[in-house]
Amino acid sequence: MVDVTKHNFSDIFPKIEYAINTADFISIDTEFTGLCYNDSCKPSLFDSSKQRYTKLKRSVQNFTLCQIGITTFKGNVSENRYLAETFNFQLCPLPLGTCDPTFSLQASSIRFMTKYKFDFNKWLYEGIPFLNQAQEQQLRIDLENGLPFNGVDGDVDEHKLQEICSFVASWLPLAAAGDSVMVPIEKDEPVTAMYIYQADIRKRFSQIWTSLDPFGQVVVKRVDPEERENLELEFRGSDKEHQERQVLEMLGFTRVFRLLTKVAIPIVGHNLLMDLIFMYEKFHKPLPESYSQFKQDMHKLFPNIFDTKHIAHSLRNRLAHLNLHAARNLQDLYNILHSQSIMNMTLMQPSVDRASWSGNQEQIHQAGYDAFLCGCSFLRICHLLHFRNVNSMNVKACPFQAYLATVRSFCNCVNVIRAMVNHVKLNGDEPPSQRPPLIHVEVVHPGDKLIAQQLVGWFSMYGTVDIQMINQKQAVVATANFMTARDIIYQFKGHKFIKVSKYRFWEHSPLGKKVFIGSLVLASGSCILLLMNALK
Repeated sequence: MVDVTKHNFSDIFPKIEYAINTADFISIDTEFTGLCYNDSCKPSLFDSSKQRYTKLKRSVQNFTLCQIGITTFKGNVSENRYLAETFNFQLCPLPLGTCDPTFSLQASSIRFMTKYKFDFNKWLYEGIPFLNQAQEQQLRIDLENGLPFNGVDGDVDEHKLQEICSFVASWLPLAAAGDSVMVPIEKDEPVTAMYIYQADIRKRFSQIWTSLDPFGQVVVKRVDPEERENLELEFRGSDKEHQERQVLEMLGFTRVFRLLTKVAIPIVGHNLLMDLIFMYEKFHKPLPESYSQFKQDMHKLFPNIFDTKHIAHSLRNRLAHLNLHAARNLQDLYNILHSQSIMNMTLMQPSVDRASWSGNQEQIHQAGYDAFLCGCSFLRICHLLHFRNVNSMNVKACPFQAYLATVRSFCNCVNVIRAMVNHVKLNGDEPPSQRPPLIHVEVVHPGDKLIAQQLVGWFSMYGTVDIQMINQKQAVVATANFMTARDIIYQFKGHKFIKVSKYRFWEHSPLGKKVFIGSLVLASGSCILLLMNALK
């Protein structure tokens, strides 16, 4: 696994580009500074796809990515193996121009990353910058207007700048045209400060020109008006190149993201809905208000997305012998699929060779390592499904495109946790809900009141539940599976405090009751009119 920081990004980029352009498929994983921005963003079993997108959008806009892992898989059919190149990118937004991103840190997420030995120093000191399209456009405007450093004014010591200007003002009357002097600036000054000092001196004194010597020190030269004009013309030409270099440097990881969108090969992740929303917001453009617009855009960016969480969930009954239902997370799924018993089920399972890898990099919840686990799990599932009904004597090494045809039904289906639907479809209509019917709860005695936390305490012992209060005497309960719903209805039948039954919209919803009564009134009125016309 190659750890990529802002210090080695430029050197490694050609290798990253080649790995992406030659891959059969790519797996990804991300780590971020928070998961749920506030209580209104918490997932609920009552959430529709649109509601979940709105919640995730709000959280993603307030947090940032701190790490992204990419593993490219290139197959060799003749040797029945895949070469996996893993890159672990440290990411940290940087200020430049008027672009000065802000983001939140969620204590639980930071504690989680600390538990798995996340290197916060490397993140903050060596993180690669990134921009979306809107930020890139604003940066170019700032550079055109000569405002490249507004976001980093903290690097500049105003008292020091005044001292430098005083030094130049005292030297200038004694200098002849062509004379130069080095400005006394400490070597440990930030690079951005050096450029600001240089630009500011040039603006304040029309008889001089400034430049940086090979050692990064500011040199002031006295020039005549004609030479000054020629130098400014020359600078404007070279400044365009300098601005492009600045933009390229600030784009950082966005360059890798744009490579991913160009190759149009399968992108694989595990429970990756939030990963996709983060990538859209941070590397593409601000998230749209419309959920359908987000789906359309995402499908254009990545036309072939596979979610191993959704695939494993969908196959847990069809491939019950694999024990996939026991996989609580990505590491569990990888361990199950790579257990000796499953390895012996199908012959000719392709091997995976890891390039540039050392043993101490196998750390769960490092984005690069998780991306590798995800890609390997996807490959193993593809092989098991492809040869599921094939005689062992006919099993042979096959190209990745053959695997891809086998799992095509799972393409662009992305898992959703704790919602009305268990997945979303990025290139089509939303799937129907597979959740059990809602449960209606009401008090038995008119003088009693329902307490949401008490209901949670009663019902959660049978499984995952969410509660919505209709009023003080009625509530609706959503359950994660049919067994939980069945057990709650059965166990609370004849309860002395509450009455539990299946929820019926027309009977239990205040809106449903109004619509139902209105329909009756309208129907009755129509009948009366028809009868009157008949009598006439």
